[in-house]
Amino acid sequence: MTKSRKANRFTKKAKNGRYVFRLFMAGKGQNSTTALANLRNICKEHLEGRHTIETIDVVNDFQAAVKHNILVTPALILVTPLPKVMILGNLSDVPKVLQALRISGGAE
Repeated sequence: MTKSRKANRFTKKAKNGRYVFRLFMAGKGQNSTTALANLRNICKEHLEGRHTIETIDVVNDFQAAVKHNILVTPALILVTPLPKVMILGNLSDVPKVLQALRISGGAE
């Protein structure tokens, strides 16, 4: 598979091309469930079989939010590949999300 853009010198490739996401949610709120659905759709379309999604409900695990400096939910952290990226909101602007996560719009 080819990439439409080359990674810059500060970007490290994910091991085996794998992406790890950590999504901080606030219970079953609409924005949180929308963010999870949007992230799953993005992964299905662009990263099939090459991703892991960790969800953290800050209502049940407030200390995790404190540890990761999460003040607003939903908040998505791209854990790998480096550098880490944080995106706030329900991830509905897919082109901007793909750009922020360094995922090409085409086949990756």
